[in-house]
Amino acid sequence: MTQLKRTITYEQNIDIGYIYITPQAEHVKIKETIELDVNECVNVDIDQEGRVAGLELFAEESEVLRNTPVYEDDLSLRLTNKEILSTYHLLGVEFQFSTPDHNGLIGFTIVDPIRYNVK
Repeated sequence: MTQLKRTITYEQNIDIGYIYITPQAEHVKIKETIELDVNECVNVDIDQEGRVAGLELFAEESEVLRNTPVYEDDLSLRLTNKEILSTYHLLGVEFQFSTPDHNGLIGFTIVDPIRYNVK
């Protein structure tokens, strides 16, 4: 069985990037898009099942997507080795940031794997 990788895109000329939370998220219908309460440069796409499908990163937050992930598995993605100084939970996903005030997104972990059909 081959492990599917999640898709990450980055448009350098306009500083916008996108991360699909799970490999299958690329094929789901989006119910709504919200701005992350703690960071206006991160928009969250929510699917019809009430799960985070993907993240759209703007401005300085998108720059981390220039890097190759330093760690990735079915539940987690780390884009840098920076220390986690703050976290934010939304719909079974923990977002991790490199500053105490929720800036510098460095990754996420799915903390409710059953909700996301991840083993």
